Amino acid sequence: MNNRILLVISTLCLFTTPTEAGKVSCFSGVDRMTGICTDLIGHDIEEEDCCLNTNYCYQRESSGTSHYCRRNSQWTEWTEWSACTVSCSEGVQQRRRFCIGRGRCHGRETLQTRFCVDQACCAVNGGWSLWSSWTSCSVTCATGQQERRRSCSEPPPSCGGQCPGPEFEVQFCDTNQICPTHGSWSSWGNWGSCGQSCQREEPKFIPVRKRSRVCSSPAPSHSPPGKPCPGSNTETGPCEFLPFCPVPGNWGPWSELSACSTSCGIGKAQLRRECDHPAPKHGGAKCPGSGIKDTFCNTKIPCPVDGIWTVWSMWSECVRINWTISCRKYVGQQNRVRRCVGREHDGEPCSGKTVEIRSCYNNDNCVYGKGIWSEWDSWSLCYPPCGDQSTRRRTRTCQPIYPDYPKERGVQKKVEIFFWGNPIYECDELQGESDERLPCQNVPDCA
Repeated sequence: MNNRILLVISTLCLFTTPTEAGKVSCFSGVDRMTGICTDLIGHDIEEEDCCLNTNYCYQRESSGTSHYCRRNSQWTEWTEWSACTVSCSEGVQQRRRFCIGRGRCHGRETLQTRFCVDQACCAVNGGWSLWSSWTSCSVTCATGQQERRRSCSEPPPSCGGQCPGPEFEVQFCDTNQICPTHGSWSSWGNWGSCGQSCQREEPKFIPVRKRSRVCSSPAPSHSPPGKPCPGSNTETGPCEFLPFCPVPGNWGPWSELSACSTSCGIGKAQLRRECDHPAPKHGGAKCPGSGIKDTFCNTKIPCPVDGIWTVWSMWSECVRINWTISCRKYVGQQNRVRRCVGREHDGEPCSGKTVEIRSCYNNDNCVYGKGIWSEWDSWSLCYPPCGDQSTRRRTRTCQPIYPDYPKERGVQKKVEIFFWGNPIYECDELQGESDERLPCQNVPDCA
């Protein structure tokens, strides 16, 4: 409703008035497909109060652009892949993500495109054969039917195609012989009027109505003689279906203002009323307007902000204390770290380890001689992700042939051992290409 209710309902729900400078429209949700604020809480709310809950977002009246309260920016999850742009042959699928927060997210990719094939071939229609001869007439007297057929075989369709047009045709045939015709009723005519549009509850009275039919579908023949229609040509029935006369509804009183919908930040409070003074009856009109009035409430309490992990650091050098393990069959260790940032107001700490440690062989700058070419890797995403210049790529690379060292250690609990570093090696000249690119087909234009 457009009417604003100005109420004070204890120190936990404080309502503001419109038209003050610097106010925003506050929302409790974000559309993950478009990045636009959703689930409006209220207009003319202080930005600072709206962002007591860092999961909220807001819009300024002047621009209408969505802004997010979260201080530490992070990417949303990728949306689901869209449907393939074509139903046959090669097309593409797309998905998006959005950076939510007040700063920049690590990385810039917001749109991804990959090639897809729902059906490798496209439907090709076939051709009809010649029509067959007409069949014999279906009756021995009066008028009947006969049909002819053709097949979708010259040529047959492929990849789900078909032949346009009917597979068979039907025509009437006359035997020039007269058959006796027995009478049959036409459909009942419309019911006559009941005399009134609704019935009274008290005293109860059910009017009646009539309808008729004609022995004309067909009428009985005279020569040769046919049988007349059985039964009566009129019917009488009660008008029990008539509704009781309608009673329009009327609103009851407004309830007390509900509690605030949240224990922190900005929420909603409601007033309710019921359409029960009286309730609409027998199809009577419902109460006009809404039974709910919404307004916002401000707890003035910041909401907890859970911590989020930074990206893992690079793996450290593979070492073993007081040992020289470079280019040798000795196992060392290396680690990588990450930090939990952004936790505020008793939010949940990050779940998981801040340090990962793994076993390794140090093969940095080790001379391994000849390498080996890998198999083709999977096709990449399409870049750029829109427009007619989009391409996909796959490669094969020259890889070292590592020494035949054990790949794991331990008895009861196996621990994987990784090769670390950049060895020195060289592959024979490749017969063919190491980099293959193909255009992506049916890619949407860039908007």
